[in-house]
Amino acid sequence: MFQHGGNVFFQSTCIDFSANANFLGIPDPVMQAARSGLVAAVQSQQEQSGTLSGHIAQWEGIKEEDVFCGNGASEIVRSLMQVLKPKKALLPAPGFEEYTRALSMAQCEAVYFYTKEENGFRIPLEEFLSAITQEADAVFFCNPNNPSAQLYDREFLNAVLKQCEKVHALLILDECYLDFVEQAQDITMCSKEASKSLFILKDFTKMFAMPGIRLGYGICTDTKLMEQLRGTVQPWSVSAVAQRAGIACTKERDFVQKTVEETAKERVWLLEQFEKIGITQAKGEANYIFFKSRPRLHGFGIMHGVMLRDCSNFEGLSEGYYRAAVRSREENEKLADVLRQWQSLAKQ
Repeated sequence: MFQHGGNVFFQSTCIDFSANANFLGIPDPVMQAARSGLVAAVQSQQEQSGTLSGHIAQWEGIKEEDVFCGNGASEIVRSLMQVLKPKKALLPAPGFEEYTRALSMAQCEAVYFYTKEENGFRIPLEEFLSAITQEADAVFFCNPNNPSAQLYDREFLNAVLKQCEKVHALLILDECYLDFVEQAQDITMCSKEASKSLFILKDFTKMFAMPGIRLGYGICTDTKLMEQLRGTVQPWSVSAVAQRAGIACTKERDFVQKTVEETAKERVWLLEQFEKIGITQAKGEANYIFFKSRPRLHGFGIMHGVMLRDCSNFEGLSEGYYRAAVRSREENEKLADVLRQWQSLAKQ
């Protein structure tokens, strides 16, 4: 059930559209910093994560004590569940499967809020607010959503947060893909004055194309909760390589801006190609596109040199749904060509 994108090891000749890492690759300064971490790895870490937290705090414009670093966003979710020990959590579906895994490990009941295909899998605000009841200890929300690529504005999120505050539930807001969105600063809920009922998940692995260097962080103004979180993780959970790479990431604002611009340009181009090809149910807001086609496209793609993310294992989805990362123009042209071939088969 818990498969992810990026599994190209059995078919290394494929262009990998299944994982949503930045197609521009790791910036040279970040790569150099990671290499320096390898040199430093000969010595035991000396609690360097505080330094990393400080750089992230400056990067986000928040207080250092409101930052918690971990070995990837998924690990942070698991640690958070160990601290909260929730009995019931609300999750929109489809959504990122690792939330469910963390809840299962914490023996917490996952209550799904199913979105509908006819609405583009968009969450209707009033219905969602009604689903956030006194029984919910935690509410998960991914913006933009993975995999449906739906983006929600700050007004929508503020309404959800207000309801969570009302019922004393923690809103766990995943913004891991928001950095790829134009005007992300107008959407993010991250601020020094954020509610204690809000916990934001972020990472560097997507934007800086380093999923193999596990590094995520959580942001919350609840001092007690953050202290409890720090008490749950093992010492030195963030490696020397990840720490140095992460610090280097916080100095790469120009790279982020270039990524946003290039991704937007290629996403628009790809969506235009999808429409021309005849795949009309396609949505993209970040660095990936969610779309519907016929079953078995995943296998067809592999045979023709591209790997898509088959989304049939997401809760609330059936066969025929796929996700494709936005990549370089040359690679995107290859994807468009494969999709044309696939569509032509339906007409034969």
